[in-house]
Amino acid sequence: MPSVPSQPKIVVRMPNWLGDCVMSLPILQGLKNLFPNGTIDIAIKDSLAGLGDILPYIDNTVSPQNLKNRKYDTAIILPNSFRSAYEIWQANAPERIGYAGQLRSILLTRAVKRPLRGAFHQSDYYGRLAREAFPDIEINPAAFDIPQKYFDQLEEILPSSSGKPNIGIGFGATYGDAKMWPAERFATLIDKLSEVAQVVLIGSDSEKEIEQRVLSEVTSKPISLVGRTNIPTLAAALSSFSVYLSNDTGPMHLASALGTPVVAIFGPTSPDETKPLGNNVTVIYRKAVCAPCWKRKCLLDHQCMTAITVDEVETAVLRILGSKL
Repeated sequence: MPSVPSQPKIVVRMPNWLGDCVMSLPILQGLKNLFPNGTIDIAIKDSLAGLGDILPYIDNTVSPQNLKNRKYDTAIILPNSFRSAYEIWQANAPERIGYAGQLRSILLTRAVKRPLRGAFHQSDYYGRLAREAFPDIEINPAAFDIPQKYFDQLEEILPSSSGKPNIGIGFGATYGDAKMWPAERFATLIDKLSEVAQVVLIGSDSEKEIEQRVLSEVTSKPISLVGRTNIPTLAAALSSFSVYLSNDTGPMHLASALGTPVVAIFGPTSPDETKPLGNNVTVIYRKAVCAPCWKRKCLLDHQCMTAITVDEVETAVLRILGSKL
């Protein structure tokens, strides 16, 4: 292994999903703490690049396609794909560290044996790889710094709650509808919660269709920010909520990492592996015999989600809300 400069230039190829990115942030914080005068860059796909705007320990955000001639000393590759290893190989860093597999070991200077699936939480999976590169790294919860301009942008699209607490609700799941609690149950719950709080709907442009299904079922008037936020403005919104209720999604992970109390509904995925990082997380999980299946679409009866009732989710949300009133 080449010696590490006192002020190294390091690039971390980030995962391709927001939730996975959030679970990897503690290693970025750890790298900056280990090398305060070094350069810590992230290579991340364009749709997630806004994440870099709220991370005070990141020096530069770079597209994975623009890594040539940047002269990094070390690259850590978090995704398991061949493509991500090839992108980093083109950057020609002397040290290229990632998990083995996908026929990509030839592109790495150190190919680390992948642990068995389910052996660790996803954040630990990333942490183990970082320790392979830098054994002295200390991995602790990541910090955020949301510039004021994003709170100002949020004020333009999120009206005052007139004294009521804000409850955020994430009803979709970009990964696939197997992760989604039924839309009609979200609608019923939204009407119940609207009696005590201002309900704010969160989602991306790709979740517009499910948004319309939910809105067609409600009798209350939740505020919808679906498709109206970028990642920094989303972070500003999530940090303002008294509680955030969500399927297993990227914003769920971001909300928890920001310190917002989260009620997380799990079904086809495993909380043991992907529970949000944070100290105030309530997981609702009714494990079916086929779970965790990790499928995008349920081919059976979706029992893992339909077994979860409106009453138990409402109770979990109100328990948190009551402690904050």
